[in-house]
Amino acid sequence: MTTRPDLATRLASIPLLEPLSDDTRKRLAMRADPVKVQRGALVVQHQEVSDDVYFVLSGELTAILISGRGREFALGEIKAGQYFGEIAAFSDGERSATIYARTDAELVRVPGKAFRTLVEEEPHVARTLIVDMVGRIRQLTQRSFELTAFKLADRLALFLLRAGLEAGVFEAGGELKPAPTHANIAARVGANREAVSRELSALGQQGVIATRRAAITFLDPEALLALARDADEA
Repeated sequence: MTTRPDLATRLASIPLLEPLSDDTRKRLAMRADPVKVQRGALVVQHQEVSDDVYFVLSGELTAILISGRGREFALGEIKAGQYFGEIAAFSDGERSATIYARTDAELVRVPGKAFRTLVEEEPHVARTLIVDMVGRIRQLTQRSFELTAFKLADRLALFLLRAGLEAGVFEAGGELKPAPTHANIAARVGANREAVSRELSALGQQGVIATRRAAITFLDPEALLALARDADEA
């Protein structure tokens, strides 16, 4: 069981909170609750009313929106050291997205009121929060542009390039493992699973990548880079 002193110490692993004094983190820990979630668990649901802010100690989560017909659109991944829920904390308390756990995860839940007080009293937290929000707006603006301007093959090439670079495996023979499922990729590139499967097969036939269960191998990263570059220049 996580004790309050342990929780205060672990909060220091969150970049947003690391510069705080030990006393400030201890006070925050007194208002917070540790939360463990299992893979696939729903943490918050789009449009539900709640204003808690969550900090991720371990594991990975995904932010999504779901259409009335059940189609998912992935907004982004949330990893250890990051946080979510700040939009609801500073607006009307209505969740802007659904968040579910991609893996087992350890979270810290902070009431919206306690988080707002922290932001008001700690200029560093306020500045970092603004910078993070601006970064997310830029990312969402870029994705919105790509969904409008690029065809699926281009969006998929860009997705694979970014995934390979982020994982540090974008090289000949580099393996993205575990690779996202076709359904997950579809949610990230704004398509359906069947269309993504066809495009991945086409890249495989061209000798650009090889796919197998839960893995994607980069066979010809230069060719994939050229495809992504053509899309970006277009």
